[in-house]
Amino acid sequence: MNLEVGDDDITADKDFKHVFKRCRNLCLRVHGIKLHGVEILPSVLRTHLLDNQVSRVHVDSLLKPEDKQDVKLAYDLLRETWLLPAINDNLRPGFSDTREALRTLGIFFRHILLPYICVDLSLSEQLVHLSTATHILLAMAREEHNRSLSSLMPTQLYIDIMIMIKNVFFCVAKVKADTANTGKFYLILLGTDRLEELFGILQTMVGNDSGLDILQLVLRLGGTTEVSTILAQHPEWDRSPRRLKLPALFKDGLDIHKGVDHIKPATWRGNVSVSSVNLATCWDAGRREVKEIPSLDRVLHVLESADSDSHEINILQPFGKDIVRARPTADDYNDSAEDYEETRQENQLPPPLLTSVEDAVIEEAVSHSYQPFFEIEGKKVWKGRYLSERFKEFKNPGSRDCLKRYAAIPRYALKHESANTDFVIRDQDHKPESSFIRMDFPVASILKCDGRFFVCIGEVNDLVFDSKHVPDILLDQLQDSTTYVSFQLLHLIPATEDDDPTCKTDWHWPLGRGSTYQVPGRLVEPVNPDLSMKTVNKPFYLFESGTLQVIGSLFLERLTREESQQVPVIQATASFPYREVNSWWSILSKSTATIHLVSL
Repeated sequence: MNLEVGDDDITADKDFKHVFKRCRNLCLRVHGIKLHGVEILPSVLRTHLLDNQVSRVHVDSLLKPEDKQDVKLAYDLLRETWLLPAINDNLRPGFSDTREALRTLGIFFRHILLPYICVDLSLSEQLVHLSTATHILLAMAREEHNRSLSSLMPTQLYIDIMIMIKNVFFCVAKVKADTANTGKFYLILLGTDRLEELFGILQTMVGNDSGLDILQLVLRLGGTTEVSTILAQHPEWDRSPRRLKLPALFKDGLDIHKGVDHIKPATWRGNVSVSSVNLATCWDAGRREVKEIPSLDRVLHVLESADSDSHEINILQPFGKDIVRARPTADDYNDSAEDYEETRQENQLPPPLLTSVEDAVIEEAVSHSYQPFFEIEGKKVWKGRYLSERFKEFKNPGSRDCLKRYAAIPRYALKHESANTDFVIRDQDHKPESSFIRMDFPVASILKCDGRFFVCIGEVNDLVFDSKHVPDILLDQLQDSTTYVSFQLLHLIPATEDDDPTCKTDWHWPLGRGSTYQVPGRLVEPVNPDLSMKTVNKPFYLFESGTLQVIGSLFLERLTREESQQVPVIQATASFPYREVNSWWSILSKSTATIHLVSL
């Protein structure tokens, strides 16, 4: 725990609903999330949600990139993430590793969300959940796979989450001290929810003059307080804003309580008396909960060991230095700013359907009263998607800033105009599995290092065809100029007899991964490596040099001058280019680094 406070023991705070929305935006980040060495892009999350039998319409709504301020939408995506079941797909080790990383992320989301929405939790249980979320987040930031904190999430989001949780513990301590253990503490009263409600009432009282001045503010604050009191006594008269709506859950089964709009003290059923709370016990109990994630538990165990230099490490100093006052890195950005933009636009998802359209389609599918599509020139067209695109210009929200609103600047910083005009329902081709490239499939490609081209092995984490992100691509479509494949580099090392007793292969994948690269489809070749089951529940790929050299020759024959300019350029590392042991190269270079696998 970070124990720094300001004058008069004041601590900063962050609104929890804004944190929830930014956690959803994190899942939509075009740079992805690097966790357990796996890079999770929005397309990867989409694939796993669909694999969990979530309807395509619902997934499209959850991953809608434009609506970043809908609290209910944020809750839905975070909940679907933590509901992903565990799998053990030995035939697709990449898919299993990605699911494990997503489940870890889902566990973090569950622990940070439940204290604010599960009305049956006691104050002690709320603090244990928040402590667990803190330890999970610290361990994720300290994982050796991450190049920096920004590869996991924006530094500002990490700071705000830790500040929010730290303020909760300090506020409980202050209530215990001020009330001599006789008071109550409602966690849901923290944040700006009540202040936003007050100013919402004030804004409606002003009328058509949205830019109120100081005199109007003074004259109407008294009336605003009276209105708030009346609405508190008669909550059925209060129609709360949609974007502030957050569902409440019951502890048994975590069913949504539909009768609740805003969660208020009268709604809370758990024991919130501070007399039954021991802060140190709650904090330690949260640490013990991390044992359900062995990889993160090992990270925290190293920090707690006597050999580690961890005396300067706390939740706001994950690497021993204060990150609050530190200068952000070049690849970092402030995700809380209204006008922030990310630069890597090629991995953006196409704008999906609106939530209202999603509900309409679901109702239609249940009732079967009429078809949710019509035909244009013999092709099926979704009615909701068609109307959504046609009326898009009338739904562009204006900025809350008066000057921006007068200048017709939209409220949210969209990085590009919607290019999704695909109204037509895609018919699935009934072709064999070997004719497709899908997510998490191993592929071969080329990278440029030290002025030369090298064959590399990667794992597919995004597919783009005709400027649209798709879950699979036909092998014939790889030659299309609009096809792009994004893959995460796999590290290969020489295989031993223990790895392959048959000695037919000479390279194996030690489950290590590198960065993500995007190349044209023509620079990708599917591979079908052998699979070793030596380690239980941890299968790994085996490769043969002859096969990879043939693939390298194919790339060399068809590589054009234009395509060579699109090959990603990287710096040589200990993991790439792939190297053999005890070869002539080690004699010339006088190092343990040896001959490259394939040099074009």
